[in-house]
Amino acid sequence: MGNIIAIVASILVGGGVAAATVVGVVTSSTDNTVKNPPTVSESTIQYGTSD
Repeated sequence: MGNIIAIVASILVGGGVAAATVVGVVTSSTDNTVKNPPTVSESTIQYGTSD
């Protein structure tokens, strides 16, 4: 009975560590570090012009 409790506890702890790691990675990769990001609607390439 003690082995089952230890297995369940280790699964819960491992799952918690994995979830915290995933949340940390996603948060750090989606963090808005650019103060003025470019907008999608503003095109920098003018197609069809002969400049």
